[in-house]
Amino acid sequence: MRIFTIVLSLVLAWVFTGAVASAAPIVEGDTDNPVTAAPGVTRPDSPHCSVTLADGFRSNAADGSPQFYEGTLAPPKACPGPWAKVVMDQTVTVSGRQYDRIGDLKIGGTEVWWGTTEEPSGEGRRAITYHFDKDLTPYSALLRTPQPFHGGIENYNSPVYTGVYAQTVTLTYYQADRKHPAPATPDHVAGFGHADATPAAPTVHFSAQGLPRNITRAYLEVTLEGHACDEQWFDDVPDAVAAKYPAAGLCGKGPYREANFAIDGVAAGSAFTFPHIYSGGIVPQLWRPVVAIDTFSLHAETYDVTPFAGRLVDGGTHDLSFSFPDIGGEFTVVPTLLLYTDKNATRTSGALTQHDVAAAPARQETVKDISGGVNVAVTAKRHDVTAGYVDTSAGRVYTRVERTRDYRNSDDVTGGGFTQHVVQADAGQQTSVSTVDGRVRSADRHTWSYPLTTDATANITDDQNLRISGSVDMTKILADLTGDGRTWRPVRASREWLASSGVLARTNGVNTEADGRSKTLFTGTDDTGRPYFHYVASEHGLITENRELPGHR
Repeated sequence: MRIFTIVLSLVLAWVFTGAVASAAPIVEGDTDNPVTAAPGVTRPDSPHCSVTLADGFRSNAADGSPQFYEGTLAPPKACPGPWAKVVMDQTVTVSGRQYDRIGDLKIGGTEVWWGTTEEPSGEGRRAITYHFDKDLTPYSALLRTPQPFHGGIENYNSPVYTGVYAQTVTLTYYQADRKHPAPATPDHVAGFGHADATPAAPTVHFSAQGLPRNITRAYLEVTLEGHACDEQWFDDVPDAVAAKYPAAGLCGKGPYREANFAIDGVAAGSAFTFPHIYSGGIVPQLWRPVVAIDTFSLHAETYDVTPFAGRLVDGGTHDLSFSFPDIGGEFTVVPTLLLYTDKNATRTSGALTQHDVAAAPARQETVKDISGGVNVAVTAKRHDVTAGYVDTSAGRVYTRVERTRDYRNSDDVTGGGFTQHVVQADAGQQTSVSTVDGRVRSADRHTWSYPLTTDATANITDDQNLRISGSVDMTKILADLTGDGRTWRPVRASREWLASSGVLARTNGVNTEADGRSKTLFTGTDDTGRPYFHYVASEHGLITENRELPGHR
């Protein structure tokens, strides 16, 4: 297992000092409520109003069928805006036995939240309750007028899987004032719901219409969620290796995943995703009570598509497509266009001037014999550039967007295919520079790195007779910088790390061993730019440490 090195000596003392595992098998009892290390959304101390979308709403009707909350959302009369911030809060309570499930909230056709649930641990246990929030301020343009909403957790019951999720969902609107001015947000939000890509239909299409005629900047926000053999795409193996160990049921197509997106058939970029692991992933005991990074609200990636803005302002209908060249199971695609417009002109125009987007990455794959099995090594690199201009009231604005991605995955497959040791590195950056008359108007750079190490051993007869064990070491490193296109200065940065190990053995539906331990750490800044530090550790399903630096909550 890769050990993540942390510079601060205080952190070293916390992270690498822990309880020694007991030699006797342990079956966890009641677990603490789920927790994460990342900071919540900060709240301004300005006048505010809350609107309730769901109040203890049950994910299932009396007959067990899934049900969803819905209605019409309008800005509260006492808080008409402009808003310094709009925050979604969601509290969920569940007991019994259940799988991890998908949830969403759609407002006016736009998916403003997409996430998954905690997986409860079984019958006879007390209910668990967890809370998470999301900053919906970037969707303010959508929230200014009445909109239909539809949301909830898509849950299924059976005589075995009885858990029902009770959901309370609110939106709180914080009025802007002199101390808390309204931030710059997109002037138009175009959401498309979601669609599922499969091996039989690896390309999905969305229709964009009614877009503003005076766009100056355009961004594409994308959430990708894997299912079936792409739920844990990072430990998928080449088809030949899956065929070598048929009894293990390994998933094929290899571990590299991307969704090539195009606007009106013209390649615009390649979408990727953080390696989310859901609360039933690998071993459920890995995630009780410390859940994997971004479990409850999946991390979306944002791509600058301003070079295509000149093609979007013609008043016509545009096709937005996503294609998965090596899909092995299923991917849900959740896209949203975030558009900025010209305040001093009703029409803009422009053109795409550079288009260097590779149809596929530079990729290599090797398989070699090792003691007890094989090692699979996959590398992939991307370097894509797009550029274009928009004629605005401020002049002709040229924008150049450069994206890089460097991917490496090494997978030791042993034990007849029932044991895997995966070490993955996935990193890159997006740099956008806009100029007017040769002078830099804005320059932004976003960098990301998602290192991941997993170990897993499985012996599964069915979901009621099994023994699985594993460990996960995952990190999300993000940074945003600004500058003049040559020199850069940091705006914000964060590093979230988690290490967890667990085991689950079940015979005829009865747990004979169920235990786990975790450590997670967030260092960086909160959404206001203030330093934030949070460390949490757990053992046997109970939180043993929960520390924050004073004054940084």
